[in-house]
Amino acid sequence: MKVFLSVRSAAVFALSIIMGPVAIAGPNGLATQITQPGDSPFSQQVTLGLNKSTIVDLGSPAADVVITNPNIADAVVQTSQRIIFRGINYGQTNAFVFDRDGNQLLNLEINVEMDMASIEQLIARHVPGARVKIEGLNGSVVITGTTDSLAESDAVQRLVEAYLRPDETTKIVNMIDIAAKDQVLLEVRIVEMQRNAIKQLGINLTGSPTFGDLSNLVEKQLYTGNPPVSADTTVLAPGLPFDVSTDIGTGLTYPIQGRALGGFSLGGAYTNYVGSDLQSSIGLELNALERIGIVKTLAEPNIVAMSGESAKFLAGGEFPVPVGQDQNGRITIEFKPYGVGLGFTPVVLSEGRISLKVSTEVSELSSEGAFQGESSTIVDNQGNTTTYEGVTLPALSVRRAESVIELPSGGSMMMAGLIQSKSRQSLDQIPGLKKLPILGALFRSRDFIQEETELVVIVTPYLVDPTSKNQLRTPADGYANASDAKTIFFGKLNEQYGRDGASVPASEYRAPVGFIEE
Repeated sequence: MKVFLSVRSAAVFALSIIMGPVAIAGPNGLATQITQPGDSPFSQQVTLGLNKSTIVDLGSPAADVVITNPNIADAVVQTSQRIIFRGINYGQTNAFVFDRDGNQLLNLEINVEMDMASIEQLIARHVPGARVKIEGLNGSVVITGTTDSLAESDAVQRLVEAYLRPDETTKIVNMIDIAAKDQVLLEVRIVEMQRNAIKQLGINLTGSPTFGDLSNLVEKQLYTGNPPVSADTTVLAPGLPFDVSTDIGTGLTYPIQGRALGGFSLGGAYTNYVGSDLQSSIGLELNALERIGIVKTLAEPNIVAMSGESAKFLAGGEFPVPVGQDQNGRITIEFKPYGVGLGFTPVVLSEGRISLKVSTEVSELSSEGAFQGESSTIVDNQGNTTTYEGVTLPALSVRRAESVIELPSGGSMMMAGLIQSKSRQSLDQIPGLKKLPILGALFRSRDFIQEETELVVIVTPYLVDPTSKNQLRTPADGYANASDAKTIFFGKLNEQYGRDGASVPASEYRAPVGFIEE
């Protein structure tokens, strides 16, 4: 066995790269032929596996073998008509084979890549439905073809990764097309029920007992024309020897609600007179309330997204939130969203399997937990005065659910069990008197609230295709304004609306057209 490795002049090879197959007349009148790589009639393309060999049998005996880059591939000349080429490193090179007369026998364009025959057999065995092809590209791997589902595409890529164990120099480029539809319409129904019950019962007492009659007697003598003093001008006219007055009362409040919310109210008073003089009085005020409320929230957002892409939906509003303040007291604000929100990311695994990452939220402004800021004035070292205005920030009552589920097209799943029950109760009582049998109820006040919330989310994905605009309907289809006469005399707001979703014919349409004039 003999080995022949020789490299032609670098200048000749560079010239063959730059110039195409064109004949140029030399000084002696002879034609010069320059051939680009791969343009020779003897050119052949071959892909060598890394550290693998290819045998080439020639039709005529070879005398010389030239390899452009021996670091990519080398050759072993076994006989004059058999050459063995071996891949050493990833890359491209070419080889020329000449006979004894210098005639070209072979121009071999060599690509050295990883051998994919074994991995293609592995994929065909484990993922029989995949119609893919594995190719090497400068040490990386390109996967092309078609699969019926994303699951098959992921399985192919996992097998390639397990076989190659890619690193920083070896990358996998997945160019597999998914035959399944990739547009998903998500239909979501959000239903929330809120129930609340409030009870208030309180009694407040007031009283003004008086003992003796001295103050009334003096008042009469000074202001009613009676003689102010007796005959000796030193002693008051006869009367009760003393006068003691006191005021008593209870101020039982409703700390949970902050105040009495109304309802049944009863007041009563008792007054005691001695002759025509007010001696003492006692009063009672009774407040009783029981309130039951219910709130229903229904939202049915629909949204479309491509497989693997995210989509968001919000029906609600935004409220300002201060985030900063400069030295002049000017406030910088940002807007925070609230309302009924939906976000989802679909992944079409196959025609009958859709993986969904769903996030739903129902939020509303609430005074409970709100922030109340106070205004303040600050004077710095230079005497500059800065006033910081107080702001009131509302709180948000939020119900949020997030999950990853798998459904077929048209199948539904309910995310339920989001139940919240909250009760609060407070008793204001007079110490000691609260323990009196029966009468103890006169000296206490009760404030009670119970809130129950349940949120249910139903999701239904559909694989959809685009359609003609003639097949689509909007809420405005079939709507036309009524004429002034019909509005005035018949109270009609619209000409016709919602009749089987039909549009208004041009002959029946009555509306201002052309230029608008005032």
